[in-house]
Amino acid sequence: MGPRPMTTDGLPLIGPLPGRPGVVLAAGHNMLGLMLAPATGRLVTGLLTGKPDDSLTPGFAPGRAVRRGLGSSAGRV
Repeated sequence: MGPRPMTTDGLPLIGPLPGRPGVVLAAGHNMLGLMLAPATGRLVTGLLTGKPDDSLTPGFAPGRAVRRGLGSSAGRV
């Protein structure tokens, strides 16, 4: 029980955290964390090894939350 780690657009935040060099974020999977874990793991592995999947990376980039104002509400990611 408790609040779910959700984004307002329903997509997880996966990628480098803007303004924090060396930090990769993988959060906000809503209620699908276990189901999306393998795909998230592959995406994060690509980011950490310098071989990201460029077709997926932009859609999940944490910076999109700032650009779209998704992080402006208190208590939301």
